[in-house]
Formats: sequence, C-alpha cells, structure tokens
Amino acid sequence: MVGQMFPYSKLQSLNDLETVIYNYVNKHSRAVESMTIRELADHAHVSTTTILRFANKMGYDGYAELRFALKQHRRNQQQTESNDSYDITVPLADFFSKVNSTDFGKLIDQAMTLIDAAPMVLFFGIGTGASLSQYGARFWSNAGKLALPVPDPFQPFTGGTPFPKGTVVVVLSVSGETAEVIEFVSRVQPEGAKIIAVTNHDRSTLAKMSDLTISYYMPELKHGSLNLTTQIPIVYLIEMIAHRLDDERDNG
Repeated sequence: MVGQMFPYSKLQSLNDLETVIYNYVNKHSRAVESMTIRELADHAHVSTTTILRFANKMGYDGYAELRFALKQHRRNQQQTESNDSYDITVPLADFFSKVNSTDFGKLIDQAMTLIDAAPMVLFFGIGTGASLSQYGARFWSNAGKLALPVPDPFQPFTGGTPFPKGTVVVVLSVSGETAEVIEFVSRVQPEGAKIIAVTNHDRSTLAKMSDLTISYYMPELKHGSLNLTTQIPIVYLIEMIAHRLDDERDNG
C-alpha cells in the first residue's frame, strides 16, 4: 500500500486518467517497480505522457525516480515491520527517571498553578489524542476539576462567547505539528485561554505557541502513516496531576 507516498493535496490535482494511474500503482506497486513505462501504460490503459504527467504532479522528475521511490517505500515498510527488537521498557525507564527529577517537578508545579486557578479545563487532541482527551477530561473530573473534551477540531469559538478567564486548554499531540492541532490552538488563543502542550517535541510549532510545554521524548514509531508511539507517558501525566488535584481538594 503506497497511498501515504502521495499527499492528499497533490492527489486533488489529478485528472481522471491520472487517477487511474494512481489507483493502479497503489494496488500493484511491487509489480510496477520492475515495469517499463510502456508496460505500465499498457496495463493501466493510458499513454506514457499521462504517466510522466502523473509522476511530475507527485513531485518526481520522471518515471525512473517514481519507481525508485516505490522501492524505497517498500523497503522502509519492511524494515519497520521487521523491527521486533524494540523494547518499550528502555525509553519508559528513562521517562520515569526524568519525572522524579527536580526540574520536571518544577514543570509540573507550573502546570498545577495554571490548572488550580482555571475555572474550566478543556482537553483537545486528534486521533489517539482525541481518545486520551476524553479519558483525561473524565479522570480530572473524577478528581473534582471541571474538565471537558473538545471532540470536534472545527468547534467554533466566537468572540461573543469568550472562555471564563483563566481557562486552561490541554493539547495532546505527539508531533506538535498536526495542522488541525495548530489551527485549533490559533483559534482558542485569542479567547485568552492558557495552553498547556503535552507533546513529544519541545521545539515543535505547538510548543512554541503554548504557555507551558510538557515533553516526554519517546522514540517515535510508525506503521505506514499510523503512529505507534507509546502513550503511556501521557496517561501517567494525566493521572499524576489528577491525584494532585484530588489531594489538594482533600486538604483544602
């Protein structure tokens, strides 16, 4: 499956015949690796000119470069699929060592200051982040904090209905670069919300846009376009902060 080789924005530019080529290549990529341009034209029932135009639109200088990219894509997928030696306990041990450090403790203290003062907390994420947002909102609510997930990345936030002053938005994103996440943050910032980013990268666009960033630095694993990076650090952070909120409520 090579669909992820071709960005959706480029696929939108294809005409009907070029789309026929895309569909054929996507279904028979291994065979296409060894086909001449004339053989592909015969199999897909298009002209060689159409194939060259397709390759150019996908960002390749010619058919030879497209075939080479197909081979490299397959080899990268095979390497990922055969990587059975990954031991999740190694990076997790490093993470749990870091959370016991003084610097990390100060970072959590800063987060607690924002959260304690917030009349409301919103959780937001895309994909797995969306599921964790629901979990985080429910877990913090169990601890006595008004917390709600934002399930729709296109939820409108109009100037006529501003957030309560001091509202905190917890944004969950492995890369910190997802377009929908960045666009969402750019819409809620004018409402005066405080942004806490929980991300794998402290130098990401999301991190730069946020009031506070908590990074967990896990090895990123992908299966094709799907992200398999562990989310255990996020669950840990959600539950740790929830227990601190619960302790403060009991002691208050």
